[in-house]
Amino acid sequence: MKKLFILIMLFLVVGCASSLPNKTYYQLKSDFSDSHILHSHKVKDVILINNIQVANYLDKNGIVYQTNDMQYVTANNNLWLTPLSDQIKQRLVQDLAVLMPNYLLTTQPTNNPKATLTLYIDSFHGVYTGDAVIKGHWVITTVKDVITKHFDYRLRLTDDGYLAVVKALSQGWQEEEIDLVKSMQF
Repeated sequence: MKKLFILIMLFLVVGCASSLPNKTYYQLKSDFSDSHILHSHKVKDVILINNIQVANYLDKNGIVYQTNDMQYVTANNNLWLTPLSDQIKQRLVQDLAVLMPNYLLTTQPTNNPKATLTLYIDSFHGVYTGDAVIKGHWVITTVKDVITKHFDYRLRLTDDGYLAVVKALSQGWQEEEIDLVKSMQF
């Protein structure tokens, strides 16, 4: 009887555990770091990537999805591999190193950088309309100037699901990085 009870309990535990939804983790992808081989270049100056501020509702593990005009949900099983602000910072350092090979990109405080870049992300999520949205602004500070650049992308999803959202967000982010580099011609 005791063995039968243990066997039934084991089946219940295994059955319950197998019915739990699987968690899926996502990371922003970049075509720049995959397709370009970094060559050694003479570094002219340092650019400090100072701060990435992400809106509170995005500062979660789960990917955010807008379900109607007034509601947003944070996924429980479709999660960012690392916090969104960390992923964006990593993408910036790696991608700008390819796009601006004569500059050293760093997130560590340094003396006299050529420019300091601060980023504010207000939207970075999927939308019930079949789009992904990226909104925010940059503040680029140099010794001579402060440049502010706003961005606002609405990208059509090519498929359903969180993978399509992350692909669209990755592509839109790359487009913004290219625009940023054009703004940083000093």
